[in-house]
Amino acid sequence: MKLRLATPAFASRFHGPLRFGRAWRGHELALRLVQLAVLVVVGAIGAKLMADGVAFLIGSVAGLVS
Repeated sequence: MKLRLATPAFASRFHGPLRFGRAWRGHELALRLVQLAVLVVVGAIGAKLMADGVAFLIGSVAGLVS
C-alpha cells in the first residue's frame, strides 16, 4: 500500500510560522503556549469521555451477563 504524504503547501499551513499580522508580532511563543494548553485540555476531556464510555460499556456487558 502506497503512503500518500501531504503536499508541502498543505503541510506548511500547520507547521509554518503563525500569521496573525503585525499586531501579534513578537507574541509567537505565548500563542504557541496557549495552543499547547488548549490541546492538553481538549485531550484530557476526550480521554475522560472515552474512559467513561468504556466503563459504561463494561458495566452494561456485566449487567447482561449476570
